[in-house]
Amino acid sequence: MSEPTTADTIEIPVWFQPPTGFFPLPLDGVEESLSAADTLLTELAPDDQKPVVGIVVGALASLLLELADRDAVYCALGHHLSAVDGGVVTSTLVVSLQLTGGEGDPRLLLAEMVRRRAEEDWRGKADLVTVLGRPVLFLESVQELPAPRLPGAPEVAEDGTAPVFTLEALVPADDGSLLAAVEFATPFVDNGPEFRAMMVDLAGSVSFRPPPEEPGAEPSAPVSSIRAALG
Repeated sequence: MSEPTTADTIEIPVWFQPPTGFFPLPLDGVEESLSAADTLLTELAPDDQKPVVGIVVGALASLLLELADRDAVYCALGHHLSAVDGGVVTSTLVVSLQLTGGEGDPRLLLAEMVRRRAEEDWRGKADLVTVLGRPVLFLESVQELPAPRLPGAPEVAEDGTAPVFTLEALVPADDGSLLAAVEFATPFVDNGPEFRAMMVDLAGSVSFRPPPEEPGAEPSAPVSSIRAALG
């Protein structure tokens, strides 16, 4: 089975149930939207926070522009209270789509991806499980990634990197021709495992077909809830 490729200019709709506590960010008109946000946040932020507003907005702009180039269809910032220690946990959630380059058994596609990760000496945990009758590959790891020095965030090393907990769910279409990649990431490494159940629920909600419409309801749009369809 061929290597998954990006969808390029092909528009592929996907439906899913965004978890609570995540705030969507724009993937269209990024620079205009964040320029307005920069101005507003600078006006509203406390004096001691004003110097970092531009840094945060600039980092977000770079992230969103890169994600848009990689066929991301959804990006959001998470803000949650830990169920373990009560602390604030910030995170990102990204959904992107890929064409696999052919059709076939989706379980074989995911098994091949696990094999290739092993060949790359990827250091993490991979679990190929069945969610609502469909195979889903969950990848969990802690990586050293570039990180800005921001108030309240975990400490950044001298080389500008910090450990980041990542949890990814790869959800194939029934015919294996499409793949939805859902990635959760947080610099609060110790709290990362708390979001495993959330990612299972999110992976289970992914669909490449629109949910049934309720009588009198507006037509569904991609990146929307299918919780009703799942029961």
